[in-house]
Amino acid sequence: MSTLDLTDTIAAVASPPGPGFRGLIRLTGPDAFSIALGRFSADDDRLLPRLPERRSGRLTVTGLRPMLPAAIALWPGPRTYTGQPLAEIHTVGSPPLVNLVLADCLAQGARHAEPGEFTLRAFLSGRIDLTRAEAVLGVIDAQTPAQLDTALRQLAGGLAGPITALRDRLLDVLAHLEANLDFAEESDVDPLGRAVLADDLAREGAEMIALAKRLQGRDRADGHPRVVLAGPPNAGKSRLFNALLGQAHAIVSPQAGTTRDYLSALCECDGLTVELVDTAGVEPASGPIEGQAQSFGADQAARADLLIDCRSSDTTTAPSWPIAPDRPRLLVRTKSDIDPSLDDPEFLATSAATGAGLDELRRAVSAALRSQAADGDLPASTGARCRESLERAGQALRSAADTILLNGGDELVAIDLRQAVDELGKVVGAVVTDDILDRIFRRFCIGK
Repeated sequence: MSTLDLTDTIAAVASPPGPGFRGLIRLTGPDAFSIALGRFSADDDRLLPRLPERRSGRLTVTGLRPMLPAAIALWPGPRTYTGQPLAEIHTVGSPPLVNLVLADCLAQGARHAEPGEFTLRAFLSGRIDLTRAEAVLGVIDAQTPAQLDTALRQLAGGLAGPITALRDRLLDVLAHLEANLDFAEESDVDPLGRAVLADDLAREGAEMIALAKRLQGRDRADGHPRVVLAGPPNAGKSRLFNALLGQAHAIVSPQAGTTRDYLSALCECDGLTVELVDTAGVEPASGPIEGQAQSFGADQAARADLLIDCRSSDTTTAPSWPIAPDRPRLLVRTKSDIDPSLDDPEFLATSAATGAGLDELRRAVSAALRSQAADGDLPASTGARCRESLERAGQALRSAADTILLNGGDELVAIDLRQAVDELGKVVGAVVTDDILDRIFRRFCIGK
């Protein structure tokens, strides 16, 4: 994608596949207006617009005798989505007709747009930052209202605004530090309040690391939240896994330790599709195989968007150590049919045998994940790309704060701040490489 000519005129079908009420061909570039109007007969003759406008008329299409009813929307640059002149041809939503109109546009000199090229031009022209570009994809790929709401918030600048503001503040601090280094003998260069600066950097570093942790596990291409069943051996995790899925995926047995590897499957929870993961019971490893099973389970738990922490009604056994203590969780009592008299308000009672509590658990899972989305999580594509940069930025800010508190030199503080600025620049696209652009925009559909 980095080899594309971004100064020519591109065209693509922008309406959904299949027949519809209206078909749409989108063009952008220096010749967008002349190509869009080249075979169009407007109901009234007007000059090229200086402001956005819509014109009605009829369209001549190669190979068709009757003219098609059509409308053309024109947006002069640079205040358009792409930063270039942009035009849309609206006509009858028949796929063969729409393809013929597109072919005429290409015959007049337009190039067929690559996937995501309209949004790529918007980014390269400065109309949107990289997080907003990914939010466009998040809106397109959203499968639930919560995912759509998350993407729309990011599209409105929910992530870029705070990150850009922090990066600007760090650049100001960096400029001041470098001025102190360059003009150390000058009395009019005021030293920064180092104690206050250290506190600010430590706090902002902690916020970046906390955000990176919230994004842990959001590195899946499908973007489904990961819900992990965890708990001691023989806690009924595999039976609950099968019951929630409505079919047998995991082997179940009264013998503890039946599950060695982890299993995963998509599961519907009150209108939300999640990746449900069954893991081995948490216990001290007695050999290399058990050790690997524990390692797999711990890794899945650490990457979970939500843990279902299982305890069986027929035992009070708890894991020998905390399970991913920093991950959100639901406390669930399994096998409630064994002793229905047990009533602990902290635990949601379920029974894979009778189905009791399963619907309540599905609703609780959905509510917990939707609450996370409302608290400001990011679309999966952004989370996967940004997590490491945010974590490195946070660590650099913490390192800068520690250096200040240890009375380290300004040159050492400046090194850490420069790293933080660069990492935050990667998040919003101020620092970007061709491979990052290729990885992001190749996931788009054509016409976006």
